[in-house]
Amino acid sequence: MSSLSGAHLSLLMALQENPLATVTELVERVEGSKPTIIKRLSFLKKHRYFNVKALLNEHNMGFDAVDVFLDASNLKFVERLERMATHHPYTGYRSRCFGAHNGLYLQFRPPFGSRDMIEEVIKILRDEGAVEDYQILSVVGEPTINSSMRLDAWNPKSMSWTFDWLKWFEADFDPVKTVKPKTPSGNVLDWITKNDLYILQQLMYGSNRSNTEMIREIKKIGVSFTPQTFGRRLKMVDEGCVERYRVGFNPISFDILSNILINGKGKKKYLGELFSKMSNNPIPFASTMRVSDSDIFWYVRMPSTHLSSLLSNLHHNLEHMTVTIIDYPNSFIYSIWPEIIDEENRTWRKDREFMIDQALK
Repeated sequence: MSSLSGAHLSLLMALQENPLATVTELVERVEGSKPTIIKRLSFLKKHRYFNVKALLNEHNMGFDAVDVFLDASNLKFVERLERMATHHPYTGYRSRCFGAHNGLYLQFRPPFGSRDMIEEVIKILRDEGAVEDYQILSVVGEPTINSSMRLDAWNPKSMSWTFDWLKWFEADFDPVKTVKPKTPSGNVLDWITKNDLYILQQLMYGSNRSNTEMIREIKKIGVSFTPQTFGRRLKMVDEGCVERYRVGFNPISFDILSNILINGKGKKKYLGELFSKMSNNPIPFASTMRVSDSDIFWYVRMPSTHLSSLLSNLHHNLEHMTVTIIDYPNSFIYSIWPEIIDEENRTWRKDREFMIDQALK
């Protein structure tokens, strides 16, 4: 872990505000000449301090969200579950996990109305013995709020984070009314093609690249675009399929070595207050919080020195709290798979052969 200069941090913060900013736009935002900004940006890219990736607009795409813990008795079975995750056409994320759950944590994004086929795959694996037990998280589909790593709380001299958890928990914020997500519309199916999904796939791999570079990468798999066609379809994909672009930072460079998932039950008032705090003054660490009237799901990536302050307060106010360690080095983010579309029928593929037999190869 090496220290970055204030100038490099300022550049990263500017990118966080505008992930797809051009060099000209960055020059207007931070101090330094254009050649200097280009040099700093090249340094940050070369040493992989950050990446920019597209996040799916699951509502427009017509995708559901299914988060599940699969408990496995040994590593051999975990590896079997990882193969299933890789073969399943609608896996979004997987990670080994330890603690309250020992096995695999998975996020699926299947077409709306097909979550029962996810559970069928899991039950087959349980009957095989690969899954000892499983839990489909009940708070999926509830109000969700995300926070991002905020570099203004990072002290580059001491290489530590400055954040007062006690003050944050005790502060009063205006109540925020939680609103459940809308039922997925799937309106992109009116126009999207398999070739468009190759464009979306590239945006999920890395969005801060030139059109020429993405065209070149797609051509390697036998799909060709003219610059004009690519630019036109890219605009449609961006507007219809991308919720936002997120800047991700190298966790080791900023001491973000603890990834935990907290589940628990609490009083509606307390959970509402937590949601309001995150809405008004989010913590400076990357996290996803979902709450219902009685349950909380909170995935947090943070420095280990801050764990005690967070968990102590939550443990005081929650019942049946569980903490699961997410094994970041053994995690994987999946991009969208272009084969999922049935272009002829303008729908996502969700037949048994595709969603179950394919996954269990």
